[in-house]
Amino acid sequence: MAEEARERAEELQPQIIERLKRILNNHELAHAYLLVGPTGSGKLEIARWLALRLFCLHPQNGEPDLTCAECQRILSGNHPDIVTASAQGRQIKVDEIRHLKAEFTKSAMEGSQKFFIIQDADKMTTGAANSLLKFIEEPGPGVYILMLTTNKSAVLPTIRSRTQVIEMQPLNRVKLLEQLAQADVPKGLGNVAVGLTDSVQEVQDWCADDWFKQAITGVCQWFNNVSQGNMLAFVEVQTKLVKLATDRGKQQVLLDLITLIWRDALLVANGVTDPARLHFVSEQGQMQALAGQYSMEQLLAVSQLTLEIRHLLGQNINFQNIVEQLTIRIVQTLHAVGAE
Repeated sequence: MAEEARERAEELQPQIIERLKRILNNHELAHAYLLVGPTGSGKLEIARWLALRLFCLHPQNGEPDLTCAECQRILSGNHPDIVTASAQGRQIKVDEIRHLKAEFTKSAMEGSQKFFIIQDADKMTTGAANSLLKFIEEPGPGVYILMLTTNKSAVLPTIRSRTQVIEMQPLNRVKLLEQLAQADVPKGLGNVAVGLTDSVQEVQDWCADDWFKQAITGVCQWFNNVSQGNMLAFVEVQTKLVKLATDRGKQQVLLDLITLIWRDALLVANGVTDPARLHFVSEQGQMQALAGQYSMEQLLAVSQLTLEIRHLLGQNINFQNIVEQLTIRIVQTLHAVGAE
């Protein structure tokens, strides 16, 4: 279990682990860091690795040995000089930060270091974040603070400016698919999801009430019709896609699915057949038919049209209008000259 804990951090974020090793070797560790990345990208694993490395009595080749008394207590969650805070409910409130501040003022119980991990730092209330500023600015010797967030922009600028920001590297497709499988996301949905996000939690949210499966099915049906110039695609926007587009977040996912499926079609037209590079694997046959029916220029033009729709929601253009207009433009693009 201990070895797995170390390997997990290095497997998820090898470049960041190497960066931290260099920082430690050069005695340049900052007192406060903000780790930024989606759920499952390794933020907590990185924080635990750093705690292990700092407290380990016998580090070897830049790694904690995982067997000394300090490592064992960290791995069991019982080290008195490592303090963790997280959201209780939807927010980290002033009371939780007050507890942290009390810990900041105490001396380390068994050494010269104290280590603080604040999970979901973006969930700190403004009052809680402001009350933490002084301690981030002047934490005292041997005090290290790691704040973890999935949303850097939701963390107060005054907090961000007082920390070293470390952005998690995107997970590669294989590792992300493994995580989605462990989270019981069906393989077909996972293949599509990795083209949209590298947040396992976000995919799980989409899958609630079977929404993501319905969204993929709806977009595939629309794609098959619009690619054949069948104006049933226009009807499906009204009867299916609009019903799935119940909020701004889901509307954006639907638009991203449309962009992604045409991206796959363009890859197939370019001779890509490896399922590991495609997302809508079930539609590969239809995409190959398109490649024989339309010119590369036509498919490229359609793909470009889909790339242009993502920002339209931000301009307060109605979702239905966006997809209906896109449908008309795709049909015009594919059939203005006619199939080759």
